[in-house]
Amino acid sequence: MKYEIRQLDAWKFDEDWAVNNSYFLGTMKTNARDEKRAFSRFLRKQGIRFKRGRIRIVFDGDFYTVEDRKTSEPFFIALPLF
Repeated sequence: MKYEIRQLDAWKFDEDWAVNNSYFLGTMKTNARDEKRAFSRFLRKQGIRFKRGRIRIVFDGDFYTVEDRKTSEPFFIALPLF
């Protein structure tokens, strides 16, 4: 599977987060069964690291999102390319 990785700039609107802008980081191609792990490894290779327990990777059926555990603020997104 091939994914486009983007960094998100979001702001809180009422109770949800609205994406203001996104920045292209690169594409990720993986055959791994654990796509969450492949996503986190891609970010690590780009030099992006988080404190332990600070984030979670959420799959909503279409794409993977790296978000803050406490506030649910989205940081990065992996969009599938078909």
